[in-house]
Amino acid sequence: MDSEHIRDEVLARLEIERAVREQLTRQQSEPSVPSGTGIRTWLDSKFGLLLIGAVISGVLVPTFQFTQEEIRWHRQNRYNNLERQLGSMRESLKQFIAVQALSAELYDLGLAVLDTPVAAADRPQREQWRKELRALQARRVQQNAVFAATVFYFPGAAQQPIRTAWNDLMRPAQQLQACVGELLGESGPLSGAKKSADKAVDANEVAVRLDSSLAEVNQAYERVLSMLRQQLIEVEHESWKFQ
Repeated sequence: MDSEHIRDEVLARLEIERAVREQLTRQQSEPSVPSGTGIRTWLDSKFGLLLIGAVISGVLVPTFQFTQEEIRWHRQNRYNNLERQLGSMRESLKQFIAVQALSAELYDLGLAVLDTPVAAADRPQREQWRKELRALQARRVQQNAVFAATVFYFPGAAQQPIRTAWNDLMRPAQQLQACVGELLGESGPLSGAKKSADKAVDANEVAVRLDSSLAEVNQAYERVLSMLRQQLIEVEHESWKFQ
């Protein structure tokens, strides 16, 4: 409400008060004459009309304007809160996608180990792989903690289902990491035909488990991703109502 509008309202109220005082002064100075009685007659009089106008302009109109301003304030406040929540939810989604990227890096590391012939995997190379694995493990722990801390940004009713689906994702992701660790935990090149054959069989088994774990990770990942996106859509729709 700007200053000109406030000034106009003040002037209007002063004019009403002046008219009421003039009407009272005239009634006191004029001789009393028989007139009708009752509420209806009083309402039809000039004095009654003036008082009604004063009540409307002085009480009802400001109350209505205040109520409208309060409603607008609540709508704007709700919209701002939803926009902040949406920003946090989008950030949470980005952190979750980063978690899946680390699972893909683990799988690629496992493939690199499997695709390298035993004779070519010298000690420095295997040590380098182990360093990469330890780095990936540390990054996974950190990234998992970052995402887990953002779940509370989502609506309360959705938080527990998201955490449950998230826990379902952690199991195959841990199995994937264990498969890569198993590959790198083996000793150097084996000698003898039988040991080489046993080595090949073990590698094949680990390769099957590696692929199986990745498939489970992807399936669980899509389930959590779908839940996060659905919550984003619902909050966005609610936000649009307050624009």
